[in-house]
Amino acid sequence: MSFKKVITSTVAVSMLAVSVLNTVAVNADTVDDTQNAISNNKSETDKLLKEIAAANADNIKLQQQISDNAAKIEKTKTNIEQSNQKIDQLNGQIRGAKAEVAKRTTLLKTQLVALQKQTGDTVSGNIYLDFVLNSKNFSDLVARTFTINKLNQASKDALNDVKEAKAQYTSLMDQQKTTQASLKSDEANLETQQNDLQAMKTKSDSQQAALNQKINDNKATLVALQTQYADAAAALKATQDKAKDAKATESTSAKTEPVNVASNSTSTTDNKTSSSTSNDSNTSQGNGGSHANVPGNSYEWGQCTWYAKERAPWAGNNWGNGGQWGSSAAAAGFRVDHTPEAGALIVFLPGQSVGGQWTADSTCGHVGYVESVSGNNVTFSQGGLGFSNPAGPNTATLSDGGSYIYIHR
Repeated sequence: MSFKKVITSTVAVSMLAVSVLNTVAVNADTVDDTQNAISNNKSETDKLLKEIAAANADNIKLQQQISDNAAKIEKTKTNIEQSNQKIDQLNGQIRGAKAEVAKRTTLLKTQLVALQKQTGDTVSGNIYLDFVLNSKNFSDLVARTFTINKLNQASKDALNDVKEAKAQYTSLMDQQKTTQASLKSDEANLETQQNDLQAMKTKSDSQQAALNQKINDNKATLVALQTQYADAAAALKATQDKAKDAKATESTSAKTEPVNVASNSTSTTDNKTSSSTSNDSNTSQGNGGSHANVPGNSYEWGQCTWYAKERAPWAGNNWGNGGQWGSSAAAAGFRVDHTPEAGALIVFLPGQSVGGQWTADSTCGHVGYVESVSGNNVTFSQGGLGFSNPAGPNTATLSDGGSYIYIHR
């Protein structure tokens, strides 16, 4: 090969290398920018999930207030009904008392008529006095006087009964009006409160729907970014492969054929050795006692994510920290909501209270596996270095199950 050709080849290879290096830098920047955009998207999604969790807690509180208020309304209505029954009972007693007074009045009139018949013609114009004046003898006078006193007492008692019945009736009617007015006022106030709570609940539902829409929008953006990232990474790899080929071509031009063969053979041997060593180092024992990763589980042993992946093999291997699993799962197409279900994954956002028992890490959050659900009570298992058994299971039960994020298969 002439010196001119060598110089020309060297310059061409150098220019190609410079061109390739420049392309690599551009594609690397594109990959980094896309990766940063994905990270920002996930952070925004985590923030939205935290807002949804807070909104959901408020929603649950409002629903509880609505239920309590409805119970109060029903109790007030029952009290009104019982009051009406009591008033009906008292009215019946009043009617009985008035009937007794009428009966006594009739009896008194009958006695007066009989007395008048016995008296005969009036002398003084007073039946009672004429009755006494017409006595036949002293004994008859005493008897008639006793009879008059008895009749007077009966008349007085009847009059008192009428007055007492009237007073009782008036008092009961006043009580009825007061009780009815108070109960109806309470019922009206409770109905107003119920309407206000329902309006607040509707507003809370709208806010949750808006936040969920933002989550869906972020999900679409994240999918697009991940596609862009995959394309950029593929382009970067292709460029790096070209750079490697260019370097190999330059090396071939500078060395003899035998040396190149030996070099390639050595490289191939080294690659095989490296590959074998790498594979050996990643071999897992496949049990909780080993501190090696289980095949298909790329998370670090002893972390909550490692345990969650063990219990739910369908979970992704690149979903990040426990608190990020909700957004990552949503982006991967899984259903993510606040409805607890056995077999689902439960996500605790960074700094979120775990049923008031402890608080999830302020940076990483936490994730566990739902074992069973009973109403709003959720029993889940978990792993983590903070437990006596990092590889799990460590079981706990929450009474506020609707306050957390769940990933469904």
